[in-house]
Amino acid sequence: MKASVNYVGKSAMVIGIRVKAENIQTGIIKHCNSSYFTMVAKDEQGNSMHVPGLILSFKNEVRRFCNCIKQIELKKEKELREEKFDYNSLEVLKNLKNYNIKLAIQD
Repeated sequence: MKASVNYVGKSAMVIGIRVKAENIQTGIIKHCNSSYFTMVAKDEQGNSMHVPGLILSFKNEVRRFCNCIKQIELKKEKELREEKFDYNSLEVLKNLKNYNIKLAIQD
């Protein structure tokens, strides 16, 4: 498993994790999982606090940092669209029958 700090903002950082598995019989190593998580620095009172800036020394680090900027922008756009989406509309509920779910909404 390898981890790297891919992005640092004012109080948050995005950590990338890459997992490889090795077949102990053949010695073949393959990528099996990647994930990203965001951590926010907090002080003793639970308030967000400033974190030091990230030093980018290699082009690969610049690439990962820029990819995080794009992902953050896409997330903001997605959240704006979700605010306008009516999850309770009859049309949405009707269209859910096309998916592998059983709708059992309780009020």
